[in-house]
Amino acid sequence: MRSVLFIASAMLLALLVAGCGGSPTVQPAPPVAKTGAQEPAASTWIQQWDKLVAAARNEGQVVIASSVGPSVRDALSHGFTGKYGVNLEFVTGKPAEIIPKVQAERRIGLYLVDLFLAGSGTVVPLLGADGALEPLTDALMLPEVVDGKNWWGGQLLWDSPKHLQVIFSAAPDMLLEINGDLVKEGDIKSFYDLLLPRWKGKIGFFDPTIAGGGNTFFVYMGEVVKDLDYLRALGKQDLAFTSDSRLLAEWVARGKYPVSIGLKGESATEFRKAGASIKTVPTVEGTPLSASGGGLALMNKAPHPNAAKLFINWLLSREGQTVSSRARGIQSAREDVPTDSLDSEGVRKPGLKYFALIGDVADQNRAVYMKMARDMYGPLMK
Repeated sequence: MRSVLFIASAMLLALLVAGCGGSPTVQPAPPVAKTGAQEPAASTWIQQWDKLVAAARNEGQVVIASSVGPSVRDALSHGFTGKYGVNLEFVTGKPAEIIPKVQAERRIGLYLVDLFLAGSGTVVPLLGADGALEPLTDALMLPEVVDGKNWWGGQLLWDSPKHLQVIFSAAPDMLLEINGDLVKEGDIKSFYDLLLPRWKGKIGFFDPTIAGGGNTFFVYMGEVVKDLDYLRALGKQDLAFTSDSRLLAEWVARGKYPVSIGLKGESATEFRKAGASIKTVPTVEGTPLSASGGGLALMNKAPHPNAAKLFINWLLSREGQTVSSRARGIQSAREDVPTDSLDSEGVRKPGLKYFALIGDVADQNRAVYMKMARDMYGPLMK
């Protein structure tokens, strides 16, 4: 699953693509230029930028809490430190593990982390509610960062009405994957085609009762398509459930279950690279975009405020997003970042309908849909 558009989090859901139709489900943030991050005159912002770079170098480092792997950490460090001479120090671990630690430290007056680099759905609900996050709006300086035309949907994607987290990845969250050798192109054009008798006993489903692609599918059907009766009918199709994304990819690749719901993108990519005919299926209902871990939040009382601000602007620049996208293998939310190094199945396509599955609505409703999935499918999973 290309995990939440991104991705989750203004991630659920206003319709961001012009002409898509339907009722709005994500409230997009207003253009940044109207919220305090107005593009300054060239001479002014260049002077401010030079002062920021000098102050950041004096601080010497940025401390980032994130679950990104070593290859991504190395790529970001090489790009940022190599350019500005400011070191990146990573506190690694899953957000659910790091956040309690950070909260405990802050309660005793230890402010050690500058930034959180994580997806939608965890950082804002926990640290935002705790009053530990600083709005990012005033931290944005580079004209190319605040210019809406550089971003999908015409503006920065915010995971909070208060602009506490910005989403910089927007990868198609292709909820359906098929074995292209067993399922012909055009056999499945809509989610409703899965209710046909021919697919009974042939669908693998990533566990919708936990965070992941299966639950994203539940949220999407409930909030965008708005058809819970469909989910109930789907439960009668002898679904095969698993919480192991790699196993789900193997099921599809080997044809045990030639159709999958909620398969993680990286698992599908692994098998495609090995020669498996796993293909994505866009549907007439539209495709959500996943943040896939691509969210950035600024801690208040950050120990290195200038260095943190410098990193924020660099990461959201075309240069920073190119480094990040290539290292993470996930498409940027910027429209001017190359995609030649990415799996073509995970790249936004012209003419297709996309939705941003990010925003507080998604985070608030996610638990509701997990409970609904347990009530609806729990007996089928025993």
